[in-house]
Parts: sequence; structure tokens; C-alpha cells
Amino acid sequence: MNAQLYHKILIILIILIITMPARLYTYILQGDNGGAPCAEEGLFSLANCKPSIRRCARKGDIIVGISGTKMKLGKKKRIIFIAVVTDIVSMREYAINYSLRIDSIYSPELELLPNPFHNCGHRETDLSGKNVLLSDDFVYFGKKHIAVPDNLNSIIPGRGHQYKPNEPHKKTLNRLFNEAKIKNGCGKIGEYNNKKKRGC
Repeated sequence: MNAQLYHKILIILIILIITMPARLYTYILQGDNGGAPCAEEGLFSLANCKPSIRRCARKGDIIVGISGTKMKLGKKKRIIFIAVVTDIVSMREYAINYSLRIDSIYSPELELLPNPFHNCGHRETDLSGKNVLLSDDFVYFGKKHIAVPDNLNSIIPGRGHQYKPNEPHKKTLNRLFNEAKIKNGCGKIGEYNNKKKRGC
């Protein structure tokens, strides 16, 4: 393949990526203690856990955290947060530039630091996510969680996370998100549901 053809193909791929519609990711939260995700000082970050989402998400994608059974918030699933990805940095960049945040639990060399969230057994999974997702366009309901509306029950994943089945529901979710921002403003409106647990 000559250089000119390679350059054209590269440009086409970049255009395709830029123009791809935003995805709506939903996942089940088994805990909500500020470790993953973290909502502090006007910034939402997903720095640990959920490696597939962190590896694959793009700017503009929407992430919704839904209560899991272990959170003990009742049978009706609750929305803990809605966030639009506005920036993506590597885990090393996050360790350097956001070292004071409570979820910054890795050094610039990606060694696990003493922290109240993860132990050494989580390191491989955490590092496989490669990226940290950031947002300044989010509503973190926390303890002020809201019920998943009946017309959005299909976005609740059976386990783990999902995005393909969510495609038909993006407009409805966006409407809910905008209503929440009008009512509460952007940012963290409720505290975390669970206490921190000591790691290594």
C-alpha cells in the first residue's frame, strides 16, 4: 500500500469515528462509595472497574449507573448517575494530573497505591481498562437516586453492561437527563450510598 492511499484510508477512518453516533452505556453498580465512579469538585471520573467501557467509550458517549442487588436499594432499579463523556485520559495521565482525587489509586508507574477501594487482586482488571473517562456534564444522584422509569426498563442490563440494546432509548434517556439538569443543575446532588472499604 503506497503512502498516499494509506493517508486517504486513514482520513476516511477518522471521519467515520468522528461522525459515529454517541453510544448509551448502562451498567450495574455493585457499590457506590466514590471509588468507581467518583464525583467530586464538579468532575465525574471513572478511573477503575468497568475496563470494557473505559477502553471503548468515546467523547460524547453517555454512561448511566444503575443500582445492583448488593446496594440494597429495593427491588426497583435506581439510577445513581448519568454522565456524558467529555474527556478521556490515560491512566498514567490521570495519576499525574489528578493525583489528589480519591479514586486516583495508581501511581504514574501504574503501581497500586494504598487506598480504601481496591486491593492488589483488582490491579489486572483495572489496568486493562487503559483509560479514565471524565465528565463535566453529569448528574450524580447518589443517595437522591431516582427510579428507572418504566419506559426505560430495557436499558437495565442483566449483568455487567450493555449498549446495543439501548440504541432505541437514547432520546428518552436524554430527555430524562435534561430534565434532571434543569431541576438540579449539573454535578453531584447526593452523597455516595455506601461506605469505603479498606483495600491494600
